[in-house]
Amino acid sequence: MRLAERLPDVVDPGKRGAVLLAGSWARGDAHEASDVDLLVILPGGRRRHRAIERDGRMVCVSYLSRADARRELRDPARLGGAVPAWRVARILRDPRGVAARLKADARRFRWSTVRSARDRYIADQLVGWAEEVTKLLRAMDRGERETAAVQRNLLANQMAFLRVLPLERLWDTENGLWERAAKWAGPEFAAAQRAALGTDSEGWLASCEGALRLYSLTARANRDRLRGEGRRIVSETCRRSGYPMDSTRSRRR
Repeated sequence: MRLAERLPDVVDPGKRGAVLLAGSWARGDAHEASDVDLLVILPGGRRRHRAIERDGRMVCVSYLSRADARRELRDPARLGGAVPAWRVARILRDPRGVAARLKADARRFRWSTVRSARDRYIADQLVGWAEEVTKLLRAMDRGERETAAVQRNLLANQMAFLRVLPLERLWDTENGLWERAAKWAGPEFAAAQRAALGTDSEGWLASCEGALRLYSLTARANRDRLRGEGRRIVSETCRRSGYPMDSTRSRRR
């Protein structure tokens, strides 16, 4: 991509850092309307983002330090996309070899090094999302369709990530992630996700029920990661939603 070759001097005019081409143009699946994604690794830099326009195309630039980049490769909230992204990123400038070392770190990634942190993250997330389930139940009971739709969408978005993490899959890009999550997690999860996202066109209440099932199925898949009070909170939330976490069957409320 000729544009990418000109961008390092634009996004890092001081030539202090490493610049990499990431995203679809690095993977080779870009289309005519695709943005250009750049990573700029600056010594001691703080994380920030900016967007510029060049040659009629939007360029999305992420600035971060080497320490931030390395943390992303071990952060359960980010590594699913960060690890494969670093593996395929194309180095445009690397005066100190920082980018090459980060790419090597990504290639060496193993799930065994993050399992404990991942399990804690999933458990904490399920406890936190219990509040959103409660908000959805309240909105459904009151017939507040718009509020329920927002809560339903939040749950439908997040459960795919929490369901895929224990399967130890990397996804690189979120494009197509929900279709892949459905395939990886199995038919019951896929059906609940279709309902939650409204792709079955069965109405707003059915889609809300789908979101409740999604939460329960995700909790059930991760119940061995839940402990103590957190497990009690998630279990009670699933029970109140009508889809008990410890049941082998889901039922409608």
